[in-house]
Amino acid sequence: MLPGGMTPVVQLVAIIRNASPRDAAQLLKDMPVDRLPVVTAAMGPGEVARLLWAAPVDFRGALIDALTTEQLLEVLRAQQTNQAVTLLSMLPDERLGVVAESLSDKVVAALLTRLPDSRQAAVLEAMDPAKGFAALSRRYEQEVADSLVRANVEVTFPNGAPNGIVLVQGLGWRIVVAARYGDDGTIALRDAEDGAYRLEANGALSVTNLRPADAVVGHCRELRIQGQAVDAMRWTDTQHDGVLKRILVSLFQ
Repeated sequence: MLPGGMTPVVQLVAIIRNASPRDAAQLLKDMPVDRLPVVTAAMGPGEVARLLWAAPVDFRGALIDALTTEQLLEVLRAQQTNQAVTLLSMLPDERLGVVAESLSDKVVAALLTRLPDSRQAAVLEAMDPAKGFAALSRRYEQEVADSLVRANVEVTFPNGAPNGIVLVQGLGWRIVVAARYGDDGTIALRDAEDGAYRLEANGALSVTNLRPADAVVGHCRELRIQGQAVDAMRWTDTQHDGVLKRILVSLFQ
């Protein structure tokens, strides 16, 4: 009989704590499935986190799924964002949506980026709509920032600035970019102009996943006639990288 089968839980936990992470993980894997939640509960999240990455890859999903939501969240807090996302992606969609409710928008955004479209939809459906929208917003803001980096300009995130506000510098010019998900430029342009004023920048750019409203386009046109470097554009994915770079160059001139 394997130690994990009939050994009292208290004694089994003591054995696990004295074993190497790899041996402890193998012991957990070899025990009956119905004992796993009982033993991990007695171990505590800290001990689970200690041996998690030493566990066989095909067992990690079962190991984290055996934890209660509270235990799992504590384990995740001890991980780097990319590690947390790797673990989360092993959970079933329904439970993943429940757990995501208690995660930071940053972690959920990174998680959505990692998941295939079908799983993203399932997770978002299981989440509170407001929480899901916030995560999508954080993901969009990061994607726009990544696109700006690919444009070979200096990109910084000003201290104290709202989410999605980025300062871009090139050719001696400073442009504030406001990335807003689910917006037609009405909010993004205002935020970009406000940011440009506070940061004493030379111009402002609104970047949204929706097509800029006619009023926004007209406002930008009037300001450019007056000599101000202001514009609005739609960015949805890397196919718009070239457009973003061209607009930045035009604002730098």
